Amino acid sequence: MWPSWEQTLLIFAAAMLEGAVGFDFGLVATPALGAVLGVRGAVVLLSLPNLGLALWKTVGGKMSAEQLHRLMPFLGAGGLGAAAGVFILLSTPPAALKWGVGLLVLLCVAYSASRARFQLDSRDEVFFAYVLGFFAGAFSGLAYAGGPLVVIFLDSLGLSRARLVKLAHITGLVFAAVQMAALSGAGALGEGRAMVSAMALLPALAGFLVGRVMRGRFSPALGYRAGLGLLIASTIALIAFGPAGWR
Repeated sequence: MWPSWEQTLLIFAAAMLEGAVGFDFGLVATPALGAVLGVRGAVVLLSLPNLGLALWKTVGGKMSAEQLHRLMPFLGAGGLGAAAGVFILLSTPPAALKWGVGLLVLLCVAYSASRARFQLDSRDEVFFAYVLGFFAGAFSGLAYAGGPLVVIFLDSLGLSRARLVKLAHITGLVFAAVQMAALSGAGALGEGRAMVSAMALLPALAGFLVGRVMRGRFSPALGYRAGLGLLIASTIALIAFGPAGWR
């Protein structure tokens, strides 16, 4: 069972945008597909492509025992949060999901556009690891929107950019794996839906690789502005055309 051509095109475009510019695949694809399938249907369809891309990005990456130990509270709390996010996804009415996720994505857009940089107090690292980890996982499990909180936490650890990106990829993989397990355990990813989601992995990987080839061939600032514009347009489409329309 293959996704429709519209779904395939949206998945390919969102993955290409991540490969070329660095925008989170799920964050872009969820509102775009949500305008057609609803938020719940979009998240379920994207579960395997999101997990596959997260796994692809972590291949070859290494993390020392010290780094893993330091990140464990964040990953543990985030895993619980991801399961909670799936519960919210499956138990919330479609119209409330549409507005909640739409506003959450717009907040992510506002944060990204502001170029703000929040520095947490390192003396309270464990506290922030649990609190931010839980909410980052919850937003990831709900709508793949936990990236900003992950970056805020990791940036406060004084890491180099390369190490921050590596740990962010590992964090994304953990959250995606927990989300996948929670969806399966709740019965939301039955055999038919799992097959469609598995087929959606192909255009996601193809789009990501095409985006990687395109990276560096145009102005990063132009790509960044185009990505923000597409994200805003996708969110408006979700609110306007998702379940229950503007209601």
